[in-house]
Amino acid sequence: MLTKVAIVGRPNVGKSTLFNRLIGRKKALIHEAPGTTRDRNDYEVLWKDKKFIVTDTAGWSSDISVFSKDMSRQLDIAVERADIVLFVADAKTGLHPMDFHIAQQIRLSRKRAILVVNKIDTQAQEIKGYEFYELGFDDIVFVSANHGRSIHDLLDKVWGSVKRDRKTKKNKEILKIILVGRPNVGKSSFINTAAKEERSIVHDMPGATRDSITVNVQSNSKEYILIDTAGLHRGSKITNDMEYLSALSTNYAIEDADVAVLVADASHGIGETEVRIARLLLEKRKPVIVALNKWDLIEDKEHAVKYFTAQLRERIKFMHWADIIFISAKTGQRLDTIFQEAELVFKQYSKELTAEELDEIIRDVLTRKPYTSKGKTLKFKEYAQVSSKPPVFVFSVNDMELVHFSYERFIENRLRERFGFYGAPIVLKFREYYKKK
Repeated sequence: MLTKVAIVGRPNVGKSTLFNRLIGRKKALIHEAPGTTRDRNDYEVLWKDKKFIVTDTAGWSSDISVFSKDMSRQLDIAVERADIVLFVADAKTGLHPMDFHIAQQIRLSRKRAILVVNKIDTQAQEIKGYEFYELGFDDIVFVSANHGRSIHDLLDKVWGSVKRDRKTKKNKEILKIILVGRPNVGKSSFINTAAKEERSIVHDMPGATRDSITVNVQSNSKEYILIDTAGLHRGSKITNDMEYLSALSTNYAIEDADVAVLVADASHGIGETEVRIARLLLEKRKPVIVALNKWDLIEDKEHAVKYFTAQLRERIKFMHWADIIFISAKTGQRLDTIFQEAELVFKQYSKELTAEELDEIIRDVLTRKPYTSKGKTLKFKEYAQVSSKPPVFVFSVNDMELVHFSYERFIENRLRERFGFYGAPIVLKFREYYKKK
């Protein structure tokens, strides 16, 4: 198992900025509103010759509201499961009473801890951090997460406490699966059930998940990375900057994922929001599985299967190649099937045809349905699959005016009938043939 490093501290001390700096990318949302980070967010980091998992957490809050208790519980669990704790404090605001409370909780955990005094932009400002020695930690690093100052020093300290995971295979690819859907369809419940612990806060208030979070889970003796996303709302108007950041974070997460699972609610079916999300996934050219959640609440399941399947084919015709799986995130029904399906879909997404196989398809297309218009016949001069993930095919033809969208669909259907490409988008590109001199 990889060493786990948890980032903790009170709200607005720069934990998410530090998290982004350590993993080398802008993944966690950063906003001045307290509580922007609400769940635990995992990411694998390679520093020098060692790998470890960094976990971003919600701010340790003294607010006694139910929601803040949920956030604090997530933090407590993160510390409990961590091997190393990075306790982040804010040099600009100075020592805070809550810092002493957090320090005590960390000491009680008996975990290896490094005090990270943040927002020290220059060496001259380090004097501001001296007061934090009162917290009683031996290991202290003065950093500026925003500007990257002394981050390498912090990584070196972490590196010194990380054990090499000799069981980890070199270049082992772990499938990244993203869950997308409107608010309250059960994405966070899916995460928690799959992880067999509460990793994502489940709440009936829309927007409970603001950021995209990553969680390592196991299914069928295989390891996967699940990505939970903020719910995408109906309509294109963004009402505030937080919703905009959430949507933007989701889009970045889609880019990073290998397979997308579009989660819908069985009590609502496939609506306009699901259609909009499906179009986004198609634009991103990702393989897709449609998961209809809350199946445990449906009584007449035989009728419902026919109804929802027909609804999917009618409303998302452009994604006719995606399969639908009926699940219950609450009970765990068919969650393992989602992971098995993701493996199959990703293989189809990665498929590469040989020149002979593609030649077979084109001969078949021309034999079955040659295309002629205004006395001209469409001819394929050259053709090849130029890439996979997604599969992209380029065809050089004698006349671009003869390339009709219906004929493109015919070619795509023949490719799917013969070679599958199950659950994956196919990209067909046509260009005018120019004879080489």
